[in-house]
Formats: sequence, C-alpha cells, structure tokens
Amino acid sequence: MIDASPAALSARNLMLRSTFFFAGVLLLAVAPPLASLGAQPAQASADPRAAWLAQARDALAPFAWLVGEWEGTATIHTANGGTMSLQQRESVTSAAFATALIIQGRGMMNVNGSPRQLWDAAGLFAYDTPTKTFSFSSASGSGLAQTFAVSTQGSGFTWSYVEAAGARMRFVITRTADDKWKEIGERSEDGGATWTTTINLLLARKD
Repeated sequence: MIDASPAALSARNLMLRSTFFFAGVLLLAVAPPLASLGAQPAQASADPRAAWLAQARDALAPFAWLVGEWEGTATIHTANGGTMSLQQRESVTSAAFATALIIQGRGMMNVNGSPRQLWDAAGLFAYDTPTKTFSFSSASGSGLAQTFAVSTQGSGFTWSYVEAAGARMRFVITRTADDKWKEIGERSEDGGATWTTTINLLLARKD
C-alpha cells in the first residue's frame, strides 16, 4: 500500500530528483570523451596537385628555351632528290602554369613571285606527372590531328609516328651551341635500320 499523503509525496519527489542528479554525474564521470567516439570529422587527405604541379614544372624547365618567336629556313627534301625552301616561323608560349608549351609553326614560300603560306601547324608539348611522361599533339593544318610518341634528350626532344603504310617518321628538336633551334625530320622504310632526311629547320630568335 502506497502512502499518498502530501508530506509523503513531497519526500518521494525530492528523493527521485536526487537520484537522477547523482546518476547524471556518474554517467559524465565514466563516459569516454566525445572525440574518442568519432564525433569530430576526420581531416581531409592531402591534395596531391600542388606536388604534381611542382614536378611538372621541373620536368618542363629544360625546354623553356623554346619560348619566344623564331624564324629561319626550312629545307624540304623531295622524293626525287630535290629540295625546296620555306621561310619558317615558330611561335612558342608557356601555358598551364609552365607545365606545357603551345607551339605554332607557319611556312611561307614565293610562288610565281608572290608570298604564299603553305604550312600552318599547331602543337602542344606537355608533361603528365602521374604517368611521368611527356606528350606531343598537333594539328597539321590539313585536317589531321595526331598524338605522337615522345622521348627527351637533355633540352631537346624527339617526336615520332608510324604511317599507315608502315614507314616510320621522326623529328628531332635540339638547341645549338649558339642558341638556335635545329630540327631534323627523317623517314625509315626498313623498321628504323636506315633513315632518309625529309626536312631541315634552322631557326634563330627574332629580335
């Protein structure tokens, strides 16, 4: 039988409030810290792109000498053993935070006494940090756009491809001791055993 008198109810309420208070204090004392329960968000993993950018800049630095305006002669060697010459101009700009070079080449020749543009090509030379590879892509101005195999040698590089008929083509760009742009194009029809020159470029910086 429960005593329902006012005095008994008041005493019972006081006892219950005291029990809840001490129970709460005990829970706070023994509960683990909130951080140990994973309540705080985990820190984001480090973004690798800053390191990629630095590595790509370092990889492209040896080729920074190409940046600028160039002009000179391109000598084309024809299949019948003859030659023809173009007045060649190359414009190179640094792009993508110094991780790529944009190259535009134009060739002019006098035809019947009048200058005529016969060549207009654009290319992108770049470095990809995750794969640690260089790439060279170009549009030749003839409706064809290609991506080429690339190998580097010091401050120069070679880009190459295989024609549909199986002949190999390669172009080697080097810097001469007197700061000129030298480029040689070659063709091989025997799997690279022998090479025949197809074009010679020798360009100087424009003042």
